[in-house]
Amino acid sequence: MKAIVKTYILNLPSALKRREFQIQQALNLKLDAVFIDARTPADISNEFFLAHAFSWERPLKVTEVACFMSHHAVWDILAKGNEPALILEDDAILASQSPALLNWLSGLDHLDHVSLETRQRKKLLGLRSIPSAELQVSLQPLLQDRTGAAAYVLWPAGAQILLDKFIQQGMGLADAFISSTYQLKSWQTLPAMAIQADMAAFYGVPCPMPSESLIAREKVPSPPTRGVRHDLQLKYRRLMSQSRLAIRFLSCFWRARRQYVGIDSQTF
Repeated sequence: MKAIVKTYILNLPSALKRREFQIQQALNLKLDAVFIDARTPADISNEFFLAHAFSWERPLKVTEVACFMSHHAVWDILAKGNEPALILEDDAILASQSPALLNWLSGLDHLDHVSLETRQRKKLLGLRSIPSAELQVSLQPLLQDRTGAAAYVLWPAGAQILLDKFIQQGMGLADAFISSTYQLKSWQTLPAMAIQADMAAFYGVPCPMPSESLIAREKVPSPPTRGVRHDLQLKYRRLMSQSRLAIRFLSCFWRARRQYVGIDSQTF
């Protein structure tokens, strides 16, 4: 089955092994794939970096700014269109059912964002469920998450929400930025349909590419803060973020539960 939803794959030009894997995976799964050259530190001017490095809860590294702007580039494409798309980082491994899942999702309304992945951490999921009539897959509301930007489907309305948040609040780590955007109508696939390469051994899935995070591998220091007042500002921002997490949990726990999202390893 050929996937009718376009797939955008973020790939560093230097990550040749990962690109080879993603080309083969796209062929095997018949994905309508488009490669997007992921931003590198060389693409980020010092002026732009310093303008955005302190907009999150701690100083961002230039590699993290580049990663965020890679996702931002795809959000900008989607917001100008009228169709959802799958966004993959180049270390994402997909289940064999992914094309059928994408075709099913393309026919659903009132969604902004669907996470396909899991990462050995509990997620707060709503008790509602949307089952697929043809697949052994369902969707549950994703009310709170901590990680997950390696494999997600995004609709134009969701892309615009993320772009507007960036303009209003600045950037952050890509996964934290998405998961803390509670305006999104977010959902999670059960079972998960994607994992990152560094999770392959844990889930018993063969890993055909280097599993180390390229961002973590780059030993780039965070920029120094501008003094005690700036340190206090970042600590306050962190405190407010933790407060929002707590408020979100308390407002949702009566209609949700925290749980691990597993995979069907036989489909990988």
